[in-house]
Amino acid sequence: MTLYIRHRVFHEFEDKQRVKLNQDFPVGDTDFRARVVQYVPDFMLDLKTHKIVSRTEHPNNPAFKIIIWQKDVPQDTTWALLNMPPHFARKSMLAFRAVQIDFVAARPCSGHDQDFEDGGAASPGEDVDAAGAPGHAAGTPGMPPGHPAVPPEKPAAPPEKKP
Repeated sequence: MTLYIRHRVFHEFEDKQRVKLNQDFPVGDTDFRARVVQYVPDFMLDLKTHKIVSRTEHPNNPAFKIIIWQKDVPQDTTWALLNMPPHFARKSMLAFRAVQIDFVAARPCSGHDQDFEDGGAASPGEDVDAAGAPGHAAGTPGMPPGHPAVPPEKPAAPPEKKP
């Protein structure tokens, strides 16, 4: 799969990594490394159990659980979703977004391959939802509450005032 990576403090930091499930990969030229440890084809949060589950076996809402280490010490766990902007958990320094998934026996699944400059990342203090949609409960490590299911529309221009 291909992941985009951002940093909370160093806004100019961007990294794009092509990675495999369960294999370590570097995060830029830093002392961080990460590993995708879980794939969920149709990501959702079970509201009763607060556990991540897959609604189907089809990649309708694919997500990847990522563990981040710094100098061999685990620092964070987060999720990267396809077609969702990267976001920062309250204490996370790194945010990930999946942009392409390459399957062994099926066609690749691509998301929006856009630059980070599009404003896609939630701001550091902004709360986002554990399931990537409004109304879902919070509580998943690395996934703060309140993330919209779709990006908010840009506000319409105010109507012109007539003299």
